[in-house]
Amino acid sequence: MRISGVAAEVGLVRARALGREQELVCGRRQLYAAGVPRWLVLREIRGGRWQRTGRQSVALHNGPLTGEARRWVAVLENGPRAALSGTSGLQYDGVTALTDDVIHVFVPRGAPRIRLSGVHRHESRRWREADVVTTGLRRTTPAVSAVMAALWAKTERQATFFLVLSVQQGLCTPAQLAEVLERVRRHRFRKMLWVAVADIAEGARSVGELDVGRALARRGLPKPSRQVKRTRPNGSVYLDLDWEDYGLSMEVDGAQHDLPWLRLTDTVRDLETLAGGAHVMRIPLLAWRLDESRVLDAVEAVFRSRGWVPLAA
Repeated sequence: MRISGVAAEVGLVRARALGREQELVCGRRQLYAAGVPRWLVLREIRGGRWQRTGRQSVALHNGPLTGEARRWVAVLENGPRAALSGTSGLQYDGVTALTDDVIHVFVPRGAPRIRLSGVHRHESRRWREADVVTTGLRRTTPAVSAVMAALWAKTERQATFFLVLSVQQGLCTPAQLAEVLERVRRHRFRKMLWVAVADIAEGARSVGELDVGRALARRGLPKPSRQVKRTRPNGSVYLDLDWEDYGLSMEVDGAQHDLPWLRLTDTVRDLETLAGGAHVMRIPLLAWRLDESRVLDAVEAVFRSRGWVPLAA
């Protein structure tokens, strides 16, 4: 039975309200459930007021799609169990410093195959409905998104970066990463990711800090404490690495520390640390990349000057 014009218009109002929550993109099933009949969807499309964005989705406008709208299209087109994940899930949940323009969609093994430009569809037996956040756009939890991004990464370094970034920006905890990683039985990065999660749990908050910390361990230098909290007259600051027994601390600086205001902050922090009885070894990552061995030799010399003696080979 054909839906009356009045009922259809009521459905149209509901659809527009739903669209405002979904970057003006709706699935056809959503439209029908809202009371918009098929003939009205076709009328709006043929009239140029709406546009098809795929077989299962419609944009409730005729202009270009935003990046957020493209994510809605990608999920809606891949079926009711699809969800954003990997870097796309992290971006949706607010992580910064990611510029991946490819939309990553996670679907269960055996889901119907859909091809969309700019969308990478990941079909996996690791998919679980319990891992999906259903408020807003369907996406995996931040911990699952981070681990999936790491598993789908091109290099070990890139994989580590995704894990560090998710914890650094407060999306998840190392324990949550470990819980997800426990379900990964086979992967070429599996062992490396466990080491990375262990280091992050100890306080590492950047890939550069992980690199330096691991190099110090390979050299046989004393194991540091990480992110030690020290109280200063003007509040609390966090040091990357600390050796209380030797009166030493280390800061690992990325390129952003060359900015004038950060350089000022670093200078004041170093002086406050010195006033507290410790000396800061500040390691610029650029210098580290240029000649890691030479920097390590200098760090070792500092420890030797403080009484450290390497274990006999």
